[in-house]
Amino acid sequence: MTPHFRSGQQSDVVACIDILRDWADETPWMAELDELEPMQNFWRDLFKTNLVWVAELEDRIVGFCTRDDDNIGALYVAPEMRSTGIGKSLLDMAKADRDWISVWAYEKNKQALKFYRREGLIEISREIESDSNLMNIEHRWTKPE
Repeated sequence: MTPHFRSGQQSDVVACIDILRDWADETPWMAELDELEPMQNFWRDLFKTNLVWVAELEDRIVGFCTRDDDNIGALYVAPEMRSTGIGKSLLDMAKADRDWISVWAYEKNKQALKFYRREGLIEISREIESDSNLMNIEHRWTKPE
């Protein structure tokens, strides 16, 4: 089946958080996430100020991407839907009207690093995230001339 892509809405926040929390739960090196209610409040505010795209399959959100200006804040796909092209489609939507975009991914997130390299993003900087002590890598995509 082919997912339907659309703009994210406030009513999608909980489903998107579930995807993010599932990823964090399956990732042993990931720092503990906030409690559910503060997390929902944060993402509801983010959905008001950022562009958000969701992938929906049979009335279920299976992936999402957020972007503010030229920076992707989140790109997550439900575990059972990874490697199906949903992440690429969401990334392509985020790139569509930009000359460049950047996205951060943890050094330990080997799948994300491989994905961003494959999609033409290059590493431009690194920094240790103070609250998690994890190395975070900034990647940039630039529109071909």
